[in-house]
Amino acid sequence: MSLQFVRIVADENIPKEVVELLRELGCKEVYWIAEKKKGITDPEVWRLAASKEAILITGDLRVVPQLEERDVLEGPDLVEYSTKGLAKSELQDPVVMKALVGWLFQNGHYEGHQHVKLHIEGAVSTRLRIWQREKLRRKQKTAI
Repeated sequence: MSLQFVRIVADENIPKEVVELLRELGCKEVYWIAEKKKGITDPEVWRLAASKEAILITGDLRVVPQLEERDVLEGPDLVEYSTKGLAKSELQDPVVMKALVGWLFQNGHYEGHQHVKLHIEGAVSTRLRIWQREKLRRKQKTAI
C-alpha cells in the first residue's frame, strides 16, 4: 500500500510527533482532530473519517462501543493503540507511539486491514511474585 494514496484522521489523543511522522511518510492527507476540530465526540470523529474515506487512528478504545451497527459496518478502517499494565504516560510517550505507527505504515505491515490493534501489555512485578509464578509453572510442568 502506497502511503501517497492514504488519508488518515488522527484522533486528538494521538501525539503531534506521530501526526508529523505520518505527514513525513507522505500520506495523501493527515487530518488531526486536535488541530481542526478539537472536542468533537467520538461518533463525530468516526463519521468524519468515514466521509473522508480515511483510516482512523485513535488511542480511545471506547469509540466502537458508542457506535450503531450501520456506523461500524460502513465506517472507516481503524487502528487502535492501547496499553495495559504499565503507566499509560510511559507507553503513550510519542517516541513509543511514533515507532509503532511508523513500523505499521512505513514497512508495509498495514495492507488495508479494517481493524488493527496495536496493544502493548506489560506487568510491573516484584521478584518474589516472579519467582512464585515460575515455581508454580515448574510444579505444573513436572506434574505432566
